[in-house]
Amino acid sequence: FAKMADEPEESPDFSELTEVEAKLKSLHEELEEKMVELDRTYNRKKRPLFDERIKVCSTIPNFWLNTFLNHRDLQHYVTASDYDCLRHLTALDVREIDEEGYQGTRYVFQFSKNSFFNNTELHKEFKYHKESGELVLSTAKIDWKQGMNLIDKSDKGAEGTGKRDEPEDDNDTFFTWFREDEDSEVPIGEWLREDIWKDPFTYFCGEDNGEDEDDEG
Repeated sequence: FAKMADEPEESPDFSELTEVEAKLKSLHEELEEKMVELDRTYNRKKRPLFDERIKVCSTIPNFWLNTFLNHRDLQHYVTASDYDCLRHLTALDVREIDEEGYQGTRYVFQFSKNSFFNNTELHKEFKYHKESGELVLSTAKIDWKQGMNLIDKSDKGAEGTGKRDEPEDDNDTFFTWFREDEDSEVPIGEWLREDIWKDPFTYFCGEDNGEDEDDEG
């Protein structure tokens, strides 16, 4: 029979390894703090350019309507009845929230005078507690004009100019996202923040080259 190795009489000393790991953890935490601060610094630097871009985009007819329609996922949340209303969307702003105890995103939509609602600005804000993750939601109440509520009824809108597939359900209007019981930032907020806000001109030009997961190589 093979002879089994005797167990060591004393437990191995891991103190040196523990000490090294502690130093690495401390360095990693320091790096994360510096990256957060660096991100804040460059967000402040980018803010004037974001504001300038908003002004430029507002001078281009139907800029945001076509940008939405040319996003391969968001287009399915924009129905035919939304077209005429979204033609009046003159500005989109996505602002990061980083305040004491909370972080998140505020989405602001500015509209020119239109026949659908009296608001000149709509917003949707998601703030998450940094420790508990608890959500604090703020959303604008749309002051619909009589007979023009797109959420409660479907009206036939004008034909869009973007590259858009026909909607599967005209009742599922984009403006449903502004209801108070719509408390999920995903997927609409994620698409706005991570795709459209980062490069709106690419989507406006119809250059969304994302590949479908089902596409074969």
